[in-house]
Amino acid sequence: MLHHTLLALLFVLGASQAFAFRAYFDYRVFHIPGEGPYIEFVTSFDGSTFKLAKAQGEEYQSKVELTLIVSQGDNVLDFKKTLVEGPLVPADAPGDFMSLERFSLPNGRYNIEIEIKDLNAPEIPAEKGTQSVVIDNLKEGAFISDIEFVSAYTPTTEHNAFSKSGYDILPYLSSYFPTQIDAIIFYAELYNLNNYLGENEHFAFYYAVQSITGKEIESAGKIKRLQAKGVMPQLQVIDISKVPSGDYNLVLEVRDKQNNVICSKKRPFSRNLIVVSDPMNEVVSMEVLNASFASKYTNRDSLVYIIQTHFPIAKSQERNTIDNVIPNAELIELQSFFYSFWYKRNPENPEAAWVEYAQQVNDVNEAFSTRIKKGWQTERGRVYLQYGPPNTRVQRPNDPDYWPFEIWHYYETRDNLHDRRFLFINTTLGQDYELLHSDVPQEAKNFDWKQLVRSRSMNTTANVSRNNNNPARDPYSGDELEDLWYNPH
Repeated sequence: MLHHTLLALLFVLGASQAFAFRAYFDYRVFHIPGEGPYIEFVTSFDGSTFKLAKAQGEEYQSKVELTLIVSQGDNVLDFKKTLVEGPLVPADAPGDFMSLERFSLPNGRYNIEIEIKDLNAPEIPAEKGTQSVVIDNLKEGAFISDIEFVSAYTPTTEHNAFSKSGYDILPYLSSYFPTQIDAIIFYAELYNLNNYLGENEHFAFYYAVQSITGKEIESAGKIKRLQAKGVMPQLQVIDISKVPSGDYNLVLEVRDKQNNVICSKKRPFSRNLIVVSDPMNEVVSMEVLNASFASKYTNRDSLVYIIQTHFPIAKSQERNTIDNVIPNAELIELQSFFYSFWYKRNPENPEAAWVEYAQQVNDVNEAFSTRIKKGWQTERGRVYLQYGPPNTRVQRPNDPDYWPFEIWHYYETRDNLHDRRFLFINTTLGQDYELLHSDVPQEAKNFDWKQLVRSRSMNTTANVSRNNNNPARDPYSGDELEDLWYNPH
């Protein structure tokens, strides 16, 4: 199973249906003055995919052996093998669990080998993967650590692996914030401000949510007045309850008394804010509705299905209505929503806009339908409907060196994005392809896509990386897959 949730610096082990369990991996770089950088590796285990064994009484527990190997070239620099135990739970209620390991490493590029073994299921082979890591902390001057998203924190009462700066901090291993999360909790550290500004000198610490273009989102920014120290931990909360759906940056800045920016750091994230909509709010006058094309659709079940085909091009509020309200709506409500949907997109001729879209739905149904999905429900169909037909389409369905894959390239998408690409992969060898990687901001980011595409011939477990900060690939490397990606034919 491929995982397409937007997760920064996240890897999924067991990316194919052939593998038995799932674990998610994240890392952040921090610094100890006088000693140097260190990396925190956090592994989150999906408890439902690991075997439970009886522990005590009526309680059960997962047990996992986690091995991390840090290397540079052919040299192994550090190695840790850890027994990770899940929570004590009933046999029918597995719980997720986490592990955190720290490695002190100087600036440089490293390879991290990861191996996970379910100790309660010795018959299942260990899952393995690798990932490159780059550390480039400043040796002099003031700077800020990586930004860590936090799911929960409490004051430390007994020191443990998750203890830091007086708190037990549970990381949030995602850069996606759904509607039910109304605040971002983050942890970061400020370094060397006492040397740069002077001990106890005042400065401003600014943190805010900004759009991709750099515009601050109202009500999602703060400025704190602080005094300079050597290491300054910052555990802060930002209200995002009014931040609409979209892609953003969490931005941290240190400013001096003249408001000059001394150092900064940012981390991208995605927000999905669903505002519950009542389709009756879309109701138009009966006179207009009876005269419209929507009144021709009098079979309720057929109209429900037709509206569901709008999902690929619907906005977030409309998608919520299609998912949660439309299935139980009355016919007049369906007709009203249907008419309003197309009137908002083409007030001059909403019926012509619908007819054009209906033909596109027929096209993707013919091209991409499987035994269990209509074409518009597939990833290729959704991308086609949302962004338009691609200008070029690379298809490799039968190459023994790769999983079947396609690369779609757009000179310009329907929403005016230029020079954009989508890569789809089929690891089940069935009819359906899943979206693996795209350079469109809100789409899946899997920067180890080459390894995953090749994993069919290599017969190895592939990591699925979602790291928007990974260094750009070389479009002139001579690698065939990169050539197809950057120079589609």
